[in-house]
Amino acid sequence: MDLDEKHTAERMSQLRELWCAWDPLGMLLDPDWPRSEYDDYLDPTLDLLDRGGSEQDLEEYLRAATEFTMGLEPGVATTKMFASMVMSWYDAAWRGAENRGV
Repeated sequence: MDLDEKHTAERMSQLRELWCAWDPLGMLLDPDWPRSEYDDYLDPTLDLLDRGGSEQDLEEYLRAATEFTMGLEPGVATTKMFASMVMSWYDAAWRGAENRGV
């Protein structure tokens, strides 16, 4: 997806807010914790979505990220719910954005 710098930053910020609201590690309960906690997961999430990945693909990525990278027990993170939320956000705000002049 070819977006200008402003729109690229906007969607990255929106996705960061979604990840922070989900907060699978529970780190952001501390108001002084950096909002950048999940930034390493933003690009892979957007890459998957931009390539046309399905909600199931996204859920599998999130499960791998939470269980293998973050070290959470299987089933602790609500990956299915978060995958649905992210997919809805992406479909509504960004899918086909380059064709709408965004």
